[in-house]
Amino acid sequence: MKKNSFEGYLQRIGFTAKPEVNLNTLAEIQRLHTAAIPFENLNPLLKLPVEISDDELYNKIVNSGRGGYCFENNLLLKAMLTKMGFSVRGVLGRAGVKENSVGRTHIILLVTLNDKEYLVDVGYGGYVPTAPLLFKPNIIQQTPNENFRIRKNSDEYRLEIQLPGEWKRLYDFGLEPQLHIDYEVANWYTSTNPNSKFTQKLVVARSEPGIRYTLSGNLFSIHHVNKKPRKKILTTRAQLIKSLEEIFLINLSGLPLRKLKFEGK
Repeated sequence: MKKNSFEGYLQRIGFTAKPEVNLNTLAEIQRLHTAAIPFENLNPLLKLPVEISDDELYNKIVNSGRGGYCFENNLLLKAMLTKMGFSVRGVLGRAGVKENSVGRTHIILLVTLNDKEYLVDVGYGGYVPTAPLLFKPNIIQQTPNENFRIRKNSDEYRLEIQLPGEWKRLYDFGLEPQLHIDYEVANWYTSTNPNSKFTQKLVVARSEPGIRYTLSGNLFSIHHVNKKPRKKILTTRAQLIKSLEEIFLINLSGLPLRKLKFEGK
């Protein structure tokens, strides 16, 4: 990766100002990243490797116009923020509907600014936070989309999102320092294990202020904040490809899409 490669990344997400190491820059980068770079698991579904070195991530997401899942999106952002001068570290968490049902296979970033720490996550699919969250438990924090809060949960922390009528758990996480090999192990499991949801079913998401787009298998949904989602079943492969390219902004060139499992025709 070239020394000033963060410039290409900023161009990729549409950030046009001079990046400064402050909260405004961080918030704008997070908002733009989640709008421009989708969450997607095409590589695991197509049995293609998911490489998470800085160079491989930059080439796939910035140069090739792809997206990625949590390790790809968050590790790319970690590398880019570090090059800009931000203080960033990663931790691992347990995501999933049921508590303790999965291993620590989700990466979360913690960014320190002026002696305050912020939770930053651009790799959590349909419920991804679209703004930095002050690492302070039990306060409701607004974003361009839903409200979030961090709670202390035993000896760990929990991130929750406010949905109509409920607070929904997203993941639990600890603060233990991680090495890159820790991400490699979790990424290898997530991208290759037959029990991983990312090797079984297409999961794609992209978020803009006030609206989220998701694709689960062939179920396409549009989620407006505090409204019921609008859902549509994609019945043809042509519809699927069109949505991947036009709604989720994924460059599909060079991918063996014939191998992609599709529940329609």
